[in-house]
Amino acid sequence: MHRRSDYSGHRGLCAVVLAAGASRRFGSPKQLARYQGETLAARSLRLAYEAGVGTVCVVLGYRAEAIRRALQRGRVPAGRTTTVRNERWRDGMGRSLACGVRALDRRARAVLVCLADQPLLDAADLAALVRAWRASPRSVVASRYAGKPGVPAIFPRSHFAELKSLSGDRGARVLLASSSDVLSVPMPRAAVDIDDPQDLSNLPS
Repeated sequence: MHRRSDYSGHRGLCAVVLAAGASRRFGSPKQLARYQGETLAARSLRLAYEAGVGTVCVVLGYRAEAIRRALQRGRVPAGRTTTVRNERWRDGMGRSLACGVRALDRRARAVLVCLADQPLLDAADLAALVRAWRASPRSVVASRYAGKPGVPAIFPRSHFAELKSLSGDRGARVLLASSSDVLSVPMPRAAVDIDDPQDLSNLPS
């Protein structure tokens, strides 16, 4: 990962990028699929930094070494990026999210949860979440699309224990559905994700 000096992240805000799944419907690791010149995993990582986070933890599982090497070639600051392998990645997204939150800096005030397969998002989308969190740092701030809150989302430290207890396929959406204090940021582009190669080929170039 290339070192850069122009990242000025918010030290209290960390990010977890979930990139552990096997992408069975895609036929190969979709985290390594390329869109607009970079892999989907590297794109998610870069956008998190451009939105203003301080550090990023990428949770890996299937084909972890190949994805790690791809990230090392990305345009992100090496000194502020860590990777952790979820040895039980087959258990589902909830387990990976818990793994990532456990690996965060103990000084983290909040975590931005991102997926590696929402290619139409840009830094402005994530920055809107960050601004909303800065204005209300004790609230959960979530993107809203398809009529309900979803990921990407920012969870304050008060929710870390719940995030660490997730398992199986019970991911962030479970907490978003049960939380009484969720601020929503409209984000229709977050509804576009990648499940198979046709989804990728249908994206605007």
